[in-house]
Amino acid sequence: MEKIPKKEVKTMQFFFRVVLFVFFSAASLCCAITPEGFREYEVKKGDTFSKIAPREHWDIIKQINRIDESHLIIGKKIFLPTDWELAKKFAPVPKYLAQDDKWEKALFVFLDSQYFGAYENGQLVFWGPISSGSKEHTTPRGVFKVLWKTPFYRSKKYNADMPFAVNISDGGIFLHQQALPGRPASHGCVRLLESDAKKIFYWVKKNDPVILAKQPRIFGAVFLCAFLAKKIKNTP
Repeated sequence: MEKIPKKEVKTMQFFFRVVLFVFFSAASLCCAITPEGFREYEVKKGDTFSKIAPREHWDIIKQINRIDESHLIIGKKIFLPTDWELAKKFAPVPKYLAQDDKWEKALFVFLDSQYFGAYENGQLVFWGPISSGSKEHTTPRGVFKVLWKTPFYRSKKYNADMPFAVNISDGGIFLHQQALPGRPASHGCVRLLESDAKKIFYWVKKNDPVILAKQPRIFGAVFLCAFLAKKIKNTP
């Protein structure tokens, strides 16, 4: 058997380390670094949305921080817009999914980063935050489809209202409006802001695909390719 040169072995080991790095951290990159057009702010006692930002900024603040108005918690660090034009262009999910343009419409829910992306022919049309299942009630991964939907639904099991409910599983998995605390906290469903729940409700139709994945496939791939290309170029 031919022996692999040491230089190639080191290169392969490097590639493997980078792949592991991407796998475990790519989904959190968008939130680990302050996005362009934003600044970090620590919530203080007495803060409200009206005190910390103008009304036109509220939606993007809720979206990027994955919270609703009742979860502005003292001591919590959040992002606030500093450049409105840049902030409006920000998206924590891929703006294009090349392999998924086979679907006219597809809703991707990225469980690691806690965001969703709505795509038409592979192009992102809108995005928003989610709250998926807690550790005790994890949200299943996989490719689902819209089975049925109703604007008014009440869970008998949990005795809770689920406005703009979109059912994607016979096992009782829904997308619906509910509280967003900035972390996974549901009983397995995908919680949404009211505005996003309403938008998704009227955007999807029966049998449209809904993909629940850990992270965007293209997100890590693009980062990895760019990183490796630079490394290879600079390798003597």
